[in-house]
Amino acid sequence: MGQGCGTLRCVNAVLRRPLLAISVILTAATGLAAVGIGVGALVVNSRLFAVGIAAVLIAYGVSVLLIAWLVLKRYSWALGLVVASSLLHLMVVGSFLTTADRTQFVGSLIVVPFVLATVIASVLAVGRRELERLG
Repeated sequence: MGQGCGTLRCVNAVLRRPLLAISVILTAATGLAAVGIGVGALVVNSRLFAVGIAAVLIAYGVSVLLIAWLVLKRYSWALGLVVASSLLHLMVVGSFLTTADRTQFVGSLIVVPFVLATVIASVLAVGRRELERLG
């Protein structure tokens, strides 16, 4: 559970553990990407449907950023949410790899190594109880 330590102390402790650092940084990057795509969808198309999609993407991105923040604050249950979200991202990327749209396929090929790294690092961090080792 969260350790009541100062924010900077928590961040330093978590980011010194490579598996946790990879999990947190890539999860935060995913959240930022979702927010960016949501804002981009809103800028490109301001119709009601686009506004709805943008709102969902932005809310999802903020939620993923919150999960990364909670891991930095050393809440061990949040690391389970990192695993769950990274598995979801892996399934989404996998579905894009089956598309006939070349842009989505190439974009998915670019993203898949980062998603795989997040899945592997977060599963290993949970299995090795990395957050509990911080003290």
